[in-house]
Amino acid sequence: MLKFFLKPIRFIQKKIALWHKVKLKNIIEQKKFEPLQNTTKKSPLLIVTLTSYGKRTEDTAPYAIWSLFEQSVKPDKIILWLDKENWNLNNIPSLLKTETEMGLEIKFCEDLKSYKKLNFTLQEFPNDILITVDDDAYYPKDWLEKLLQMHRENPQKICCHRAHVIKKGLPYNKWKWRATQKDDAEQLFPTGIGGVLYPPQSLDLTHMSEIMELAPQADDIAYWAMAKLKGTKHVLVPNGYFEFNLVNGADEEDSLMAVNRRQGKNDLQFNAVAGKFTILQ
Repeated sequence: MLKFFLKPIRFIQKKIALWHKVKLKNIIEQKKFEPLQNTTKKSPLLIVTLTSYGKRTEDTAPYAIWSLFEQSVKPDKIILWLDKENWNLNNIPSLLKTETEMGLEIKFCEDLKSYKKLNFTLQEFPNDILITVDDDAYYPKDWLEKLLQMHRENPQKICCHRAHVIKKGLPYNKWKWRATQKDDAEQLFPTGIGGVLYPPQSLDLTHMSEIMELAPQADDIAYWAMAKLKGTKHVLVPNGYFEFNLVNGADEEDSLMAVNRRQGKNDLQFNAVAGKFTILQ
């Protein structure tokens, strides 16, 4: 019965989302939004970093990035990583080109799939504050402001709007889906769509290659593991955002994490990583 009602609701959501995109396309093309300021600020810079691929590079990424320009607190940089095998300055979508004129930086790199969003930024900006986001979600105007406020109160911790709660001995599908302030912070598992703020030097990068091999399709698991190995704590933004409007109006069941969950790949990858390092068990 529930599926009977969900189908028309999702259809309407997608129609509204597409109508919204038409309006935003005009706004972006005409540069009706504030550019980032050229900063002379010293580290730590506040850098939002993301990646995209394939059709999403044109279909969702420019709109998600627009919402980053619209934040009440502006980042110092917004960096989009694209794989150099498929992208270059001559073939990037026109909306992204326009956003580069407003301050977006596009960098080309080896194709590490979802790991592109953070790995290369960690290498290039090891002493800065890095915030990862997804390429298909709109981020509310105070999203970054809330993250930054939590960082100021907890400068050594990884801050997130959204997290699950790990239930040891249970499969991923049985974890508590929406963490709250009352949950054990030691069991928080940040999820990428909500945005995750990483202070400088908060991840143990010595085992990065090995962890990536164990969790090739689950960067959330890898970064969680690297934080645990470093001894870095996680903290949840109070009254933060858990649900996000997606650019194309789809729901999160289409995401990589959801596909992994349905197929049991999250459990395989989480258990592989946790089984390798005693500290994670």
